[in-house]
Amino acid sequence: MFLNPRQTLSTCKNSDCEDCPVKKELNCHFNLKQLVRFITIVMPAAIVGGYGIVIYNPLYIIIWILMFIIYFGFVEIRVMCSHCPHYAEPNMKSLKCWANYGSPKLWKYRPGPMSMTEKIIFKAGAIIIFAYPIPFLILKLELLSYILLGIYGVLISTAFFLLKKYYCSYCINFACPLNNVDNKIREKFFSKNQVVKDAWRQ
Repeated sequence: MFLNPRQTLSTCKNSDCEDCPVKKELNCHFNLKQLVRFITIVMPAAIVGGYGIVIYNPLYIIIWILMFIIYFGFVEIRVMCSHCPHYAEPNMKSLKCWANYGSPKLWKYRPGPMSMTEKIIFKAGAIIIFAYPIPFLILKLELLSYILLGIYGVLISTAFFLLKKYYCSYCINFACPLNNVDNKIREKFFSKNQVVKDAWRQ
Protein backbone atom coordinates (compact mmCIF):
# COMPACT_ATOMS: atom_id res chain seq x y z
CA MET A 1 0.00 0.00 0.00
CA PHE A 2 2.91 2.35 0.81
CA LEU A 3 6.66 2.27 0.26
CA ASN A 4 8.41 -0.03 2.74
CA PRO A 5 9.58 2.26 5.60
CA ARG A 6 12.74 0.18 5.95
CA GLN A 7 13.60 0.62 2.27
CA THR A 8 15.49 3.74 1.24
CA LEU A 9 14.29 5.97 -1.58
CA SER A 10 15.73 5.03 -4.95
CA THR A 11 17.52 8.41 -5.02
CA CYS A 12 19.17 7.83 -1.62
CA LYS A 13 22.74 6.58 -1.35
CA ASN A 14 22.15 4.91 2.02
CA SER A 15 21.71 1.15 2.11
CA ASP A 16 19.06 1.33 4.85
CA CYS A 17 17.13 3.86 6.93
CA GLU A 18 18.48 2.85 10.32
CA ASP A 19 19.98 5.70 12.35
CA CYS A 20 19.27 8.18 9.56
CA PRO A 21 18.82 11.68 11.04
CA VAL A 22 16.86 12.84 8.01
CA LYS A 23 13.93 10.49 8.66
CA LYS A 24 13.25 12.30 11.94
CA GLU A 25 12.98 15.65 10.18
CA LEU A 26 11.37 14.75 6.84
CA ASN A 27 8.69 12.37 5.59
CA CYS A 28 10.69 10.23 3.19
CA HIS A 29 8.02 7.56 3.60
CA PHE A 30 4.26 7.81 3.92
CA ASN A 31 1.68 5.81 5.84
CA LEU A 32 -2.05 5.30 6.29
CA LYS A 33 -2.21 7.56 9.35
CA GLN A 34 -0.87 10.49 7.34
CA LEU A 35 -3.34 9.81 4.53
CA VAL A 36 -6.33 9.63 6.91
CA ARG A 37 -5.24 12.82 8.68
CA PHE A 38 -4.87 14.62 5.34
CA ILE A 39 -8.37 13.57 4.28
CA THR A 40 -9.73 14.68 7.66
CA ILE A 41 -8.16 18.11 7.16
CA VAL A 42 -9.38 18.78 3.61
CA MET A 43 -12.73 17.00 3.44
CA PRO A 44 -14.78 19.36 5.63
CA ALA A 45 -14.11 22.28 3.27
CA ALA A 46 -14.87 20.10 0.24
CA ILE A 47 -18.16 18.95 1.76
CA VAL A 48 -19.29 22.47 2.67
CA GLY A 49 -18.21 23.88 -0.70
CA GLY A 50 -19.89 21.03 -2.54
CA TYR A 51 -23.11 21.45 -0.58
CA GLY A 52 -23.11 25.15 -1.40
CA ILE A 53 -22.87 24.34 -5.10
CA VAL A 54 -25.62 21.71 -4.91
CA ILE A 55 -28.16 24.01 -3.25
CA TYR A 56 -27.59 26.49 -6.07
CA ASN A 57 -27.71 23.94 -8.89
CA PRO A 58 -26.74 20.26 -8.55
CA LEU A 59 -25.44 20.11 -12.13
CA TYR A 60 -22.55 22.45 -11.32
CA ILE A 61 -21.11 19.97 -8.83
CA ILE A 62 -20.27 17.70 -11.78
CA ILE A 63 -18.02 20.40 -13.21
CA TRP A 64 -16.26 20.80 -9.84
CA ILE A 65 -15.68 17.06 -9.53
CA LEU A 66 -14.23 16.94 -13.05
CA MET A 67 -11.97 19.87 -12.19
CA PHE A 68 -10.70 17.99 -9.14
CA ILE A 69 -9.98 14.86 -11.17
CA ILE A 70 -8.25 16.66 -14.04
CA TYR A 71 -6.19 19.00 -11.87
CA PHE A 72 -5.17 16.74 -8.98
CA GLY A 73 -5.05 13.56 -11.03
CA PHE A 74 -3.13 14.81 -14.04
CA VAL A 75 -2.14 18.50 -14.19
CA GLU A 76 -0.70 18.82 -10.68
CA ILE A 77 1.10 15.51 -11.13
CA ARG A 78 2.90 16.88 -14.18
CA VAL A 79 3.83 20.35 -12.98
CA MET A 80 4.59 19.61 -9.32
CA CYS A 81 4.57 15.95 -8.26
CA SER A 82 6.94 14.79 -11.01
CA HIS A 83 9.67 16.84 -9.28
CA CYS A 84 9.32 14.87 -6.04
CA PRO A 85 11.94 12.21 -5.12
CA HIS A 86 9.06 9.95 -4.10
CA TYR A 87 7.91 10.06 -7.74
CA ALA A 88 11.21 8.46 -8.78
CA GLU A 89 10.38 5.09 -7.21
CA PRO A 90 10.64 2.64 -10.13
CA ASN A 91 8.31 -0.05 -8.76
CA MET A 92 5.33 2.23 -8.23
CA LYS A 93 2.85 2.75 -11.06
CA SER A 94 0.85 5.24 -9.03
CA LEU A 95 1.62 7.69 -6.25
CA LYS A 96 1.56 6.41 -2.68
CA CYS A 97 1.76 9.72 -0.84
CA TRP A 98 -0.75 11.49 1.39
CA ALA A 99 -1.74 14.24 -1.07
CA ASN A 100 -2.28 12.40 -4.36
CA TYR A 101 -2.59 8.77 -3.35
CA GLY A 102 -3.49 6.56 -6.30
CA SER A 103 -2.82 9.11 -9.04
CA PRO A 104 -1.14 7.47 -12.07
CA LYS A 105 2.50 8.22 -12.80
CA LEU A 106 2.10 9.26 -16.44
CA TRP A 107 5.12 11.54 -16.58
CA LYS A 108 8.82 10.90 -16.11
CA TYR A 109 10.66 11.93 -12.95
CA ARG A 110 12.11 15.43 -13.28
CA PRO A 111 14.29 16.31 -10.28
CA GLY A 112 14.97 19.93 -9.51
CA PRO A 113 12.80 23.04 -9.07
CA MET A 114 9.61 23.84 -10.92
CA SER A 115 9.75 26.31 -13.79
CA MET A 116 7.94 29.65 -13.54
CA THR A 117 5.29 28.36 -15.96
CA GLU A 118 4.71 25.29 -13.80
CA LYS A 119 4.36 27.43 -10.68
CA ILE A 120 1.80 29.64 -12.40
CA ILE A 121 -0.21 26.62 -13.57
CA PHE A 122 -0.02 25.03 -10.12
CA LYS A 123 -1.16 28.15 -8.26
CA ALA A 124 -3.79 29.21 -10.81
CA GLY A 125 -5.33 25.74 -10.89
CA ALA A 126 -5.53 25.55 -7.10
CA ILE A 127 -7.07 29.02 -6.82
CA ILE A 128 -9.69 28.28 -9.49
CA ILE A 129 -10.73 25.02 -7.84
CA PHE A 130 -10.97 26.33 -4.29
CA ALA A 131 -12.67 29.57 -5.39
CA TYR A 132 -15.21 27.74 -7.56
CA PRO A 133 -17.92 27.34 -4.86
CA ILE A 134 -17.76 31.01 -3.79
CA PRO A 135 -19.81 32.58 -6.64
CA PHE A 136 -22.58 30.03 -6.13
CA LEU A 137 -22.72 30.75 -2.40
CA ILE A 138 -22.96 34.48 -3.12
CA LEU A 139 -25.46 34.26 -5.98
CA LYS A 140 -27.87 32.06 -4.00
CA LEU A 141 -28.84 35.22 -2.07
CA GLU A 142 -29.93 33.33 1.02
CA LEU A 143 -28.85 33.53 4.65
CA LEU A 144 -27.87 29.84 4.63
CA SER A 145 -25.55 30.33 1.66
CA TYR A 146 -23.84 33.27 3.36
CA ILE A 147 -23.38 31.21 6.52
CA LEU A 148 -21.91 28.41 4.41
CA LEU A 149 -19.63 30.93 2.71
CA GLY A 150 -18.25 31.99 6.09
CA ILE A 151 -17.80 28.39 7.20
CA TYR A 152 -16.14 27.52 3.89
CA GLY A 153 -13.68 30.39 4.28
CA VAL A 154 -12.79 29.30 7.82
CA LEU A 155 -12.36 25.66 6.78
CA ILE A 156 -10.17 26.54 3.78
CA SER A 157 -7.98 28.79 5.93
CA THR A 158 -7.74 26.16 8.67
CA ALA A 159 -6.85 23.42 6.19
CA PHE A 160 -4.15 25.59 4.63
CA PHE A 161 -2.66 26.37 8.05
CA LEU A 162 -2.67 22.74 9.19
CA LEU A 163 -1.15 21.47 5.93
CA LYS A 164 1.63 24.06 6.06
CA LYS A 165 2.36 23.21 9.69
CA TYR A 166 2.12 19.43 9.71
CA TYR A 167 2.81 18.42 6.10
CA CYS A 168 4.61 21.09 4.08
CA SER A 169 7.21 21.48 6.84
CA TYR A 170 8.23 17.83 6.45
CA CYS A 171 7.72 17.20 2.73
CA ILE A 172 10.60 16.03 0.51
CA ASN A 173 9.17 17.76 -2.56
CA PHE A 174 11.16 20.98 -2.19
CA ALA A 175 9.94 22.09 -5.62
CA CYS A 176 6.40 22.68 -4.39
CA PRO A 177 5.67 26.41 -3.83
CA LEU A 178 4.04 25.51 -0.50
CA ASN A 179 7.07 23.64 0.82
CA ASN A 180 8.64 25.34 3.82
CA VAL A 181 11.29 22.87 4.96
CA ASP A 182 14.25 24.60 6.60
CA ASN A 183 17.31 24.99 4.35
CA LYS A 184 19.56 23.17 6.81
CA ILE A 185 17.28 20.15 6.69
CA ARG A 186 17.19 20.35 2.90
CA GLU A 187 20.98 20.19 2.84
CA LYS A 188 20.92 17.05 4.97
CA PHE A 189 18.57 15.46 2.45
CA PHE A 190 20.72 16.61 -0.48
CA SER A 191 23.81 15.04 1.12
CA LYS A 192 22.14 11.63 0.87
CA ASN A 193 20.40 12.15 -2.47
CA GLN A 194 23.02 13.19 -5.02
CA VAL A 195 20.72 13.07 -8.05
CA VAL A 196 18.33 15.49 -6.37
CA LYS A 197 21.19 17.70 -5.20
CA ASP A 198 22.72 17.91 -8.68
CA ALA A 199 19.37 18.88 -10.20
CA TRP A 200 18.96 21.70 -7.69
CA ARG A 201 22.52 22.95 -8.22
CA GLN A 202 22.25 23.35 -11.99
